[in-house]
Amino acid sequence: MIEQVTPGQLTDWFKAASAEGTPLLLDVREPAEWQAVSVRPAEAELLQMAMQTIPARLAELDPDRPVAVLCHHGGRSMQV
Repeated sequence: MIEQVTPGQLTDWFKAASAEGTPLLLDVREPAEWQAVSVRPAEAELLQMAMQTIPARLAELDPDRPVAVLCHHGGRSMQV
């Protein structure tokens, strides 16, 4: 199931998703964006994987794990 979660709702989403395992925050921004603003969630593991690398790295993602996808405005995260 895909749901939109606002930044203000993310902590609650992590808490709810933790019932299924440790949530993953997948940051699909570009490396320059990671350097400009970093994210360090206490409630989830962070994986930085630029959007264009997703197809080649798809096997690194567990399809049974709860994943929140992060980008700058929401367009890339919805595509991923």
